[in-house]
Amino acid sequence: MTTPERPLDLAKLSPADRKKLFRALPKTDLHCHLDGSLRVSTVAELAQDPKLRERAHALGYTLPEDASEKTLERVLRPGVDCKSLVEYLLPFDIICGVLQTPGTLERAAYELAVDAAAENVWYLEVRFAPQRHINDDLDGLGVLQAVDRGLARAEKEHGGRLRTGIIVCAMRHYDERIGYYHRRVRESYRYSSARELASHCSLEVARLAAEARKRGLLRVVAFDLAGPEETGEGYGPASIKQAVTHLNAHRIGHGTRVLEDKKPDLLEFLRDHRVAIEVCLTSNVQTKAVRSLAEHPFRRLLDEEVRAPLCTDNRLVSGITLSDEYALAYEQFKLTPKELRRVVLYGFKAAFVSYQERRRLLLAAKAKLRELGLGGTWSRDEEDALASLTGGR
Repeated sequence: MTTPERPLDLAKLSPADRKKLFRALPKTDLHCHLDGSLRVSTVAELAQDPKLRERAHALGYTLPEDASEKTLERVLRPGVDCKSLVEYLLPFDIICGVLQTPGTLERAAYELAVDAAAENVWYLEVRFAPQRHINDDLDGLGVLQAVDRGLARAEKEHGGRLRTGIIVCAMRHYDERIGYYHRRVRESYRYSSARELASHCSLEVARLAAEARKRGLLRVVAFDLAGPEETGEGYGPASIKQAVTHLNAHRIGHGTRVLEDKKPDLLEFLRDHRVAIEVCLTSNVQTKAVRSLAEHPFRRLLDEEVRAPLCTDNRLVSGITLSDEYALAYEQFKLTPKELRRVVLYGFKAAFVSYQERRRLLLAAKAKLRELGLGGTWSRDEEDALASLTGGR
């Protein structure tokens, strides 16, 4: 085992050994969309089910006639040649079309958690918009309960080595094409503007998140604004300032335009208040949030010591794993062992868990990183935390 005083020389490792290292890292995924992270095989199976197809069409979703895995592999993964965020989001209409029952939602959540755990993700926060799955037979609470069941099953199977949370998303904009729920809202509020309807829907889903917590769904850990919105990526640093100062946001999704603020105030605020930027490298290139990886703010965020954990965003739509994102970050930004260790720990420090759980995860992660040769001083507390998390293995 490599000693803490002489950490690994990442450049001297073979590509295969680096790949093994990135997979072995103790990881968090704090920005991962449920409906963007299904298995292609699962979407194909569900989209070919006659009953699910009938339900999807009745709710206004159009599933492709050819729903074979081979075809969906191409349709659901737009690739780096994707022209815009709007185009990047098109596969979600197909995916949401098959996620309209408790059973399919539970399965999607379970499989996502299992896939994450397989690459050594210790803590996963699954985000999605419940309103995209509400219909006449399934209310918002039922949606959250189904996802919670899937995550709970995956946690149980992994014997404490996986912890999960749910981030409830509101769609910041209003559009009848978002889903059945939004079309019904328009029917009820015929004379309201799109802005008023968006506010109404967002407020309702925030209340849903609060009600879920009251009902004992303690995996619901946060509330988020999502969609092809004029914020963060689109609107620029002003919206990030609003989010962290007016709304007291603890984390910012993507935040790729943060460097456009020529004054140092925003970066200093993010660093001093420990606000994390959830970095999704592949997705940011695909959605054109950045023109290229070379222009991504990740390196500057690291240099400024702003918390910048790596995340997947959408495993299916982007065709990636979290280990892939670590490999990409290393290749593009030439991360040192110290920087790699820091990025890993940023994720645990930004996790929406209790202080005691965060401390346990952090200590265990530090011990595992030291075991992998990425530095850090020896600590009995860290060793004990790792043993409790891995069962002594």
